[in-house]
Amino acid sequence: MATQRSTAPRRRADAVDIGMRVFADHGLTTASVQQVADQMGVSQPYVFRLFGSKREFFLACLDEMEARIRQVLRQTAVECPDDPLPAMRAGFRALIADGVVTGLWLQACAAARSDEAVAARCRALIGGILDEAEQLSTAGPQELRGTLALGALVVMLQALGMDLSEGSQAAIDSLRATAATG
Repeated sequence: MATQRSTAPRRRADAVDIGMRVFADHGLTTASVQQVADQMGVSQPYVFRLFGSKREFFLACLDEMEARIRQVLRQTAVECPDDPLPAMRAGFRALIADGVVTGLWLQACAAARSDEAVAARCRALIGGILDEAEQLSTAGPQELRGTLALGALVVMLQALGMDLSEGSQAAIDSLRATAATG
């Protein structure tokens, strides 16, 4: 039986999926493209040929992160057309549960401090997600701002290893209880 070779677009998608996890754990500057290549079973130069540079690879991972978030927004808006924003929030919490989106976003924000291309991509990502949420819901600017703030809080709590299964308020209450007894 002959083995079927993957196409370049399929390999690129596989690299991005693996790269999101590697960059989430190690960031743009310390992540090793060799780790991605090893997990894919290809050479490091091949991964570089797919993207051109490590930064372009990182930006492709941010593009995929945005696509996944937008997909959650669209899917939840269809499932709950009367009041989609709470469903969007729940879908976002489910998306970040494995820590990959959280880690990648925090690493992107750190890289953005010294890399204007990454900063510009992060700004565009936030703007795009807010535009999508606004189009899919009846939320006004203030409610969208509150949802973005809550999303940032959830990302921070998730990064700290807080249990979000009972919601962000329960996680905050847990933090406050720990601080009061500590």
